[in-house]
Amino acid sequence: MKEVTIKGVDWRIGTLNAFAQMYIIKRAAPVLSKLQGIFQGYDQTSPEAVLGPLGEAIGQLPDESLEYVCNACLEVCERRVPGGGWAPVRKNGALMFHDLDLLTLLSLTAHTLGDNLASFFRELPSLTQAGAERETA
Repeated sequence: MKEVTIKGVDWRIGTLNAFAQMYIIKRAAPVLSKLQGIFQGYDQTSPEAVLGPLGEAIGQLPDESLEYVCNACLEVCERRVPGGGWAPVRKNGALMFHDLDLLTLLSLTAHTLGDNLASFFRELPSLTQAGAERETA
């Protein structure tokens, strides 16, 4: 798990399982090309630098799809609590911290998407090219 600090609070970013990744990609399909551009160089880009483009891309999604993506990302995030332990951000479909603001939500979403989907977007051009080669052969 990766640890990040956002607005003075420590967070851990977990791993989305393959099905969660697939459903996120499915719901984000209308903006997939924009997300690909955002996350192809994610390893060399700070998550803060992707917030603007990410906000523009997700702004084009239907509310239900956007909520699914954000909630799926928050499901694998944890927050450091007093005493040094960690607590889930979402549990049983509910937010566990009522002080979570929009900037933090989008930052956690960006971190989670970047950490979990960057390799998918890096491989996407080669997968597309391999599929095209098979079709023409």
